[in-house]
Amino acid sequence: MLLLAGSLMPALLHAARSLPQHAQYGKLTKFSYPHVTIGGKTLRMSPGAKIYDEQNRIIMPAAMRQSAPILYQVDNAGELSSIWILNQEEARAHAPKVLFNKPSSAPASPAR
Repeated sequence: MLLLAGSLMPALLHAARSLPQHAQYGKLTKFSYPHVTIGGKTLRMSPGAKIYDEQNRIIMPAAMRQSAPILYQVDNAGELSSIWILNQEEARAHAPKVLFNKPSSAPASPAR
């Protein structure tokens, strides 16, 4: 019984992680330390910036991938202070919801 509980413990620890509510969602498209391109905008990482992988481990910039859905925080100087790489479930939960407008059924007015 104790063996079973011990084998389930790591899975329970990684089941859900606490992500900051005030972080911004973005898609990382290029990483060239210390510059990071998120959604077409290039930002610089602050000297003490932390990068968290999907298991919430702090990783070194050399281990960072080139593209990923992320949450990020920017400090008062406009530099990246934290990056969280999201797994698929977290990305779906944090991605902006896209609303599609139905096309209007009214005919277009004739050009004059």
